[in-house]
Amino acid sequence: MGRVFKQAWLTVLVLGASAVFGQSQPAAVDGAATRGERLVLARDDALRQEPLATARPVTTLRAGHNLTGFERKGFWRRVEDLRGQSGWLRLSSLRSPSARPLDTGLAALSTGREASGNVVLTSGTRGVGKRQKPLTAELLLAATPNQSELSRLLQSLPDPQAALEFAAAGQLQTRTLRYLTPLPDSLPPQLSPEERAAGQEMAAQLLGAARPVRNFGVQQYVSTVGNIVAAGAERREVPWRFVVLDSTSIASFGLPNGLVGLTRGLFDLLDSEDDLAAVLAREIAQVQRQQWLGRGATLSVAGLARGVGSAAVLEADHDALVLAGRAGYDTSALLTVFEDIDEAVRKGRDASLLLAMTPPLPERIAAVAAQVTPELERAAIASTAAPRIRTFKGSSP
Repeated sequence: MGRVFKQAWLTVLVLGASAVFGQSQPAAVDGAATRGERLVLARDDALRQEPLATARPVTTLRAGHNLTGFERKGFWRRVEDLRGQSGWLRLSSLRSPSARPLDTGLAALSTGREASGNVVLTSGTRGVGKRQKPLTAELLLAATPNQSELSRLLQSLPDPQAALEFAAAGQLQTRTLRYLTPLPDSLPPQLSPEERAAGQEMAAQLLGAARPVRNFGVQQYVSTVGNIVAAGAERREVPWRFVVLDSTSIASFGLPNGLVGLTRGLFDLLDSEDDLAAVLAREIAQVQRQQWLGRGATLSVAGLARGVGSAAVLEADHDALVLAGRAGYDTSALLTVFEDIDEAVRKGRDASLLLAMTPPLPERIAAVAAQVTPELERAAIASTAAPRIRTFKGSSP
C-alpha cells in the first residue's frame, strides 16, 4: 500500500485503540462457563480464596471429591462442594465425570501412539446464510481451485514494522516462554520445496471453497496481529500470510506454505484480540513443527480434510499458549475460544466436521490444562490490547 495510506491506517488503529486501553487485568471471566457443571477432583488439591497459587487456602480436598464448577479465570475454575464451601481450583485438577481418560494427549508423542482422522479445519456453522454453504470436507474436496485468489494472496507481503508499531500501541510486552516439547534442532528456517508446493495446492483448493472477505480493515488487522505473534516463532524465514475467509462456518487453518487464517464465522465468535492471537498462534504452531510432514498427515488436498492426528493437534494447542504469551497476549485465551465454540455446539449450531474429526473440545481443554507450567499460569493476564477487536466486529465483509 502507499506510504500515506499506510500511515493513515496506523493512525486510525492507534487512535481507535487508545480510547479503550487501560491497565492489565486478570483474564476475563468466561461467560460460557458461568453455569453449574458437575466435576470431580482428579487429585488432592487446595481450595483457594482467589485464582492464584499464592492465595490463602480455604481447605484441602481429596481426589474423588464431587464439585459444581462455575466461571473460569485463566487456568483456574471457581467450584463449590456439597457442604457449600467455595473457592478456586486449577483446571488441571478437575475432570468431568463422563470424560474419557487422556490416553492420546501430549504423552502419546513419546510413546509413538497417534490417533488418526483429525482435521485442521475445525468447522461448524454459526447462522449459515441461505446462499452460503457450510465449509465441510465434502465442499472442500469438490471445490475448483482458485488460482487467481491464491496469486493475490501470495503477492501480499508481511510488514514487520507495522506489526511492531501496532504491538507498541497496544502496550504489548514480550515474554520469554518455553515449549513443553522443545523444537527439534534440525528444524529448517525456510520452507522446503515440498511444503511450499503442497501448501499452495491446498490454499488454492481452500480459496475455491471460500474466498477472502472483501473488508480491507479486517484483513489488515488480522494480518498485523498474526505478524505480531509470528515474530516470536522460531521459523522466522517462513513467509507467513494471514487471511479471513468469507464463510459463516467456524474454522481455522494453517497450511504448509505458511498461510494461516480463519473464517468470518470464527472471527465473529471471538471476544478479544487475545482470542484472535490464540487462534493464529495455534495454526502457526502447527506449521512451525512441520506437522504436515509427520505421522498421520498427508501433503495433499485430501490430507487437508483428514488433518494431522490428535497427538499433533494437542501439541500445537500447547505451543499456541507459548507463542501467544511470548507476544504479550493472554496465555489462557485459547481455552476461551474452545469454550465459546463448545457453547455454540451446545446451542445446536452445526459442528459436524469438528465433532467427527477432532478430539472433543472438552478433552482438548483438559489436555492443555494438564500441561500448564507455572510461567504460563503467571502469563494468563488479559492484555491491554484485548478490546481492539471491537473496532472490527460486526463490520460488513
